[in-house]
Amino acid sequence: MKLNRQTEILRIIKEQSIKTHEELIDALGKVGIKVTQATVSRDIKELRLVKIPSKDGSVYVASQTEDNVSGGAFKNSVKAISRALNTVVVRTYPGMAGGVAATVDNALGDKILGSIAGDDTLLIITASETEAMQITERVRMLFDYKGV
Repeated sequence: MKLNRQTEILRIIKEQSIKTHEELIDALGKVGIKVTQATVSRDIKELRLVKIPSKDGSVYVASQTEDNVSGGAFKNSVKAISRALNTVVVRTYPGMAGGVAATVDNALGDKILGSIAGDDTLLIITASETEAMQITERVRMLFDYKGV
């Protein structure tokens, strides 16, 4: 049941502009799947869905991984990447830091201590300066960043 529901959620967000939990609950109901807000919230977290700006407002999409980020929704959202000691700072366009953070967490989560995203800034924390240098390069490659 859970697998079927989550598969349907991925199909729905691919075909429709879903902005809220309520819209997703309604869309699931139309295909005969009755769920609570708590269930949808857990599914969104487990599926690692993120919201990105679109012409319809912020909508849910499946987050990117290191293997498929090239050409994806977040590829051109990074404005700057820099490093200070054991931290990496990624500057994005407004509203994009959360999506970039989800992409980084999915692709590099086992290689970092954690990340914190605001509206236009992502802070990635590593265990050492050496790891921060490596992560900086991986993030640059992940987003095809050519800046300094």
